Amino acid sequence: MGPGEVAAILFGIFALLIILRVPVAFALGLACIPVFFIDDRLTPFLLLNEMLKSYNSFLLLAIPFFMLAANLMNTAGITERLIVLSRALVGHLPGGLGHVSVLVSMLFAGISGSSTAEAAGVGGVLIPAMKKQGYDTRFTVALIACAAVMGVIIPPSILMVVWGG
Repeated sequence: MGPGEVAAILFGIFALLIILRVPVAFALGLACIPVFFIDDRLTPFLLLNEMLKSYNSFLLLAIPFFMLAANLMNTAGITERLIVLSRALVGHLPGGLGHVSVLVSMLFAGISGSSTAEAAGVGGVLIPAMKKQGYDTRFTVALIACAAVMGVIIPPSILMVVWGG
């Protein structure tokens, strides 16, 4: 069986499952099952071997250390110091606290490498402060979430370490 036929089977079954409103994660997995039955070279052992081989990567050791760095930053008060620095740089602009939150997110993500840890650390400090100054709660949460997602593109980040490895 050629790669074109395999691709047609995979995309066809995936599209059918999506039309049937099967969740995407399950549709991706279920679309692969018929290919394993059709091709004799693909065995369950090969599937498990390739899955487990991806977890045997030295680069994945960086992930807990990124999380540790973010936790140390929160515990040691570095987050508050980053806020003071950011407020000195951009706090005078209109909507200053919004600008401060984005700048702090970029600085924090550049050090911690994790957008989840960054959103939790910065959000825990800045969301109450922004509410206190009259910002809408939905706007505040959206701003912190969007800034956290942007932080992933700043190296070194967990995503770039995993992709680069």
